[in-house]
Amino acid sequence: MPDDPTNRLQQFLDREELFDLVRRERFARDQRRFDVMAACFHPDAYIRTSWYDGQGGPAYVEATRAFMARAGNGKHWVFPAYARIAGDRATVESPAMIFSRTTLDSIEIDFHVFCRFYSRAVRDEEGWKLLSFHVLFERDVMKPVNPADSLPVDWAQLETFRPSYKFLTYVQRSRGVNVNPNLLGDDRPEQLAEFHAGEEIWLAGA
Repeated sequence: MPDDPTNRLQQFLDREELFDLVRRERFARDQRRFDVMAACFHPDAYIRTSWYDGQGGPAYVEATRAFMARAGNGKHWVFPAYARIAGDRATVESPAMIFSRTTLDSIEIDFHVFCRFYSRAVRDEEGWKLLSFHVLFERDVMKPVNPADSLPVDWAQLETFRPSYKFLTYVQRSRGVNVNPNLLGDDRPEQLAEFHAGEEIWLAGA
């Protein structure tokens, strides 16, 4: 039998609300709309990025404000693609790119990170909220803004970093951030599969 049209409509609305939530959170972050960003997170949200690993949506928002004041403002493109919904729980995975311009050894450089953002979401009386935020790294690239400049990196050191986020690690170290070498990435498929298996269990209600 075909799905109940009412259920299909509700699933469509839930998916669109979740996709809007994911886009809105990153847009608000990039535009320094920290009030809007904070409203996207559940108070108990867990966030793990290259520079932050901790519990609490409000704490992450305030840490982001301080980090951006110190390190500048990268930008994000987010393309929500896959939502799974089970009652008042959901997961959303989104292909994404992170764009940033900075200076290394007096050379202006651009670096881009290709990744996916993955979140749990829960629904409360106010609607859907993000309960987690993970970055699943794919690869990254770096180039000088002026093509005549040489890329100012220590290539031997660079090769010691994870291939899925080596340029990001290099830049973050120049900012005083020690990046966890065990973040989720496509270069470690077994670790990524274990992560997704845990998310399936959570979505099922455990």
